Amino acid sequence: MKQGSDHIARNRLSRELIVDAAIEVADREGLGAMSMRRLAAAMEVEAMSLYNHVADKNDLQTAMVGRIWDSVDLALDEAAWRPALHRLCGSASRALRAHPWFFALSLPGNGGTARLAVIEATLTHLHTGGLAPDVSFHALHAIDGYVYGYSWQASEFAAPDVMPDADEIARMLESRPFLQAHAAQHFAMDSEASQPDGFAFGLDALLDGFALTGADR
Repeated sequence: MKQGSDHIARNRLSRELIVDAAIEVADREGLGAMSMRRLAAAMEVEAMSLYNHVADKNDLQTAMVGRIWDSVDLALDEAAWRPALHRLCGSASRALRAHPWFFALSLPGNGGTARLAVIEATLTHLHTGGLAPDVSFHALHAIDGYVYGYSWQASEFAAPDVMPDADEIARMLESRPFLQAHAAQHFAMDSEASQPDGFAFGLDALLDGFALTGADR
């Protein structure tokens, strides 16, 4: 890049544009490839110019995670607590699955104020549901673990073209009849669209349990 055009690019840099570009690089090449030098090359600027807008790589990653949490539908306009939590948790799961590099971070929960907004909204919906404070305390952690765990597992699940075929799996599992039947169900679902919503099923089971544990008294 010529010096003049580099000067123009530096003047147009902003924190928002840098975070946008970092997410694009991480989505395309993985988090391991997303160095400050690689990001600068993708943006066609000098690496040092990035530090006028982000303190360091950790600051950048925090902003990237914050962008994910900021995209979550908090469902604050939903009057009923269960539909609200289905909207919020489903939106969070889709956001995490859209950016699988999230799970490679050492502290994926660090998303700044956007992450705090998601936590506050979750607790608000649990309160609306009439749950006792001690139930809501544990319910928040259970919901977090479920959303993170389900989304990570879904993002890591092998694509059909790299999975062993059904006959090979049947041979591997011939002494494990229940697991064999479970695997057969996976093969019977030939597309994501044909699969039942396992995420909603699990979330409903959690919400049922919270309600049975006891309302605020």
